[in-house]
Amino acid sequence: MTITFNKKEECFTFFDSKGNKLERKTEIRFDPLTGETSRLVFDPGLVPTPPDYTEAAEQTAGKNCPFCSENILKMTPVFPYEIAEEGRIFHGEAIVFPNLFPYSKHNGVVVFSNQHYVRLEEFSQPMIKNAFMAALNYIKKVAETDKQATNFSINWNYLPYSGGSILHPHLHVIISESPTNYQNDVNENGNRFKLATGNDYFTELYKTEKDKGERWIGENGNVGWLHAFSPKSHNDFIGIFTKSTSVHDITEHDLNDFAKGLRSIFAALLEQGFASFNLSMQLSSDFSCTQPIHARLIPRLIIGNLGTSDVSFFQAIHQESLTYKEPEKVAELARTHF
Repeated sequence: MTITFNKKEECFTFFDSKGNKLERKTEIRFDPLTGETSRLVFDPGLVPTPPDYTEAAEQTAGKNCPFCSENILKMTPVFPYEIAEEGRIFHGEAIVFPNLFPYSKHNGVVVFSNQHYVRLEEFSQPMIKNAFMAALNYIKKVAETDKQATNFSINWNYLPYSGGSILHPHLHVIISESPTNYQNDVNENGNRFKLATGNDYFTELYKTEKDKGERWIGENGNVGWLHAFSPKSHNDFIGIFTKSTSVHDITEHDLNDFAKGLRSIFAALLEQGFASFNLSMQLSSDFSCTQPIHARLIPRLIIGNLGTSDVSFFQAIHQESLTYKEPEKVAELARTHF
């Protein structure tokens, strides 16, 4: 069993109103790990316009935002003493506190900094690194005190298109006894891959894609970036921590490398007209785990003049991703920013 990149084409033949024959190809791609499919569909010339939230930022900042500096220590809740002696966790300007409306047994919110509205190009390496470091410190504290909650992820909804309900940039740290569907799929199929090959999937994916070069983007230090063969959206960037397998060995230097690469990914998003995204980083607390930590980032957007969501019945019910953008061309574009 090795990593294989399988795909097939379907062709739809029809006629325009003048009787001219038209053909449109759909490419169906199979995820090398899970076998799930995604569809590369005909691109009508998708050119999204990045949203500008300057006016909304003015209306929601300061006294109107619980995450702004004048409110954050007064309006946000605190952790129990065994998690944070001061009630919250601090790293640089980043602050972690409990989510009032939790998604899991443990759910920390990480506010990046005092800046209320941060455009994509304004995120600095220290800002990103400190936020993820604060999230990691929270995970370590929970791992020490709750041995049953072993499924960790650091998640980011950036701007309202992504589902973010507060403009002020923040992360969600999800720690649960039950894995999400994505975590379960990756874990089960990753274990099968290792039993069959003796190798860890994301290590092999990193090596294979770097060697092939088609979807390889670049790397900073111990974090390599590539584009998914079977993407979950119009872009699907995967960052692999080649030397880190658990929360116990990922370092601040690793997160600085991650932040540097992420800024390059942001530049690639902006060049395409994307500004909003979802990101998720998957981590383990198991000392014996050898699967590298990885993160995925997909853009979010609206389509057309009606402000149509980019998620339709295909993604929501059929659980099948659609993309207008060819992964190899996106990777070629992104490489220029590394």
